[in-house]
Amino acid sequence: MIDLIDISVQIKGFSIKDISLTVQTGSCHCLIGPTGCGKTTLLEAILGLRRIEKGTIMLDGRDITELPVHERGFSYVPQDLAIFPHLTVEENIFYGIKHSTVSDKQKRYEAALEIAESLGISPLIKRKAVNLSGGERQRVALARALAPGQRYLLLDEPFSSLHEGMKKELWFLLKELQKRYEFTILMVSHDIEETFFLADHVSVMIDGIIHQSDKKEIVYRYPSNPEVARFFGIKNIFNADIKGMEDGYYRLYCNALNREILLSIDRVSNISENRSITFGIRSEDVIILRPDLPMKKENLLTGIIKEIYPAGSNSIVVFKPDKSNELIEIIMPDYALSKLSARPLMPATVSLRPERLFVLR
Repeated sequence: MIDLIDISVQIKGFSIKDISLTVQTGSCHCLIGPTGCGKTTLLEAILGLRRIEKGTIMLDGRDITELPVHERGFSYVPQDLAIFPHLTVEENIFYGIKHSTVSDKQKRYEAALEIAESLGISPLIKRKAVNLSGGERQRVALARALAPGQRYLLLDEPFSSLHEGMKKELWFLLKELQKRYEFTILMVSHDIEETFFLADHVSVMIDGIIHQSDKKEIVYRYPSNPEVARFFGIKNIFNADIKGMEDGYYRLYCNALNREILLSIDRVSNISENRSITFGIRSEDVIILRPDLPMKKENLLTGIIKEIYPAGSNSIVVFKPDKSNELIEIIMPDYALSKLSARPLMPATVSLRPERLFVLR
């Protein structure tokens, strides 16, 4: 387990401040955020490549804050991979073992060749690294990181330079390798799809601060504040006043939507009446109702579909509620949209599902 306790780092007018997070043993923990928010700086501080101003780094209960890089117990794949182009694939993979202090190097060499086979690069073993494709270089970098047998793997946007097909192939491969060799991953990314595919836990970093850290399902469904919601591209965010409680719901009045909204009590606790809050809902959680099916009464909005934008196998629907200048974004699978025979300027009724609303603090 990696424990970061109040880590602060200052570099060239930028700082990361009071970072605390825990990476559970055997998990994949993804640190996500916009470019320049401090993700790589934090990773380098954990590795010992950056001096920390204050704080403590613990690994399996041991304080490693002052240890040199090679004694910390991490394997590392940087964003540029740092493959040695003049060496062969085999020499690259064996490099960490050759320069390590492991007692049985022959056993590690054999394990490294097994890892290379798992990664599908055994046929390339004698090839010079300079002659490899991007995907092959990525596999060599992973094999080299895993070869010394460290149980903690730190990855800095390792797939960012690859095309979509190759990235997704390596996502599956990384999951298989983690299951087979039982290592722990702390990974930096700015790719939301990659993060929620690979991670068990997610920490969202913005401007040098961790804004939210939780299981990926919680972070995805219920962003904690407007900064996190904006990072995820969530557009359906509204202000409202709390008017009361009844039957397991808070009653909110949303002036922008010109109507009352119900919010499940289990979505938020300890809020009082006559208080303003900000709530939101993800685009894929808004439902356009079919007129031939029974309707629940909660949070129904009537209006018109203004635009429909194709987006792969989904479509983005822009909905304008009656008596409101606000627009609501809806993401729906094309097959579901086709059943509605949806088209621009068509009247529609949508549901802001109470159980899917989140409150921003």
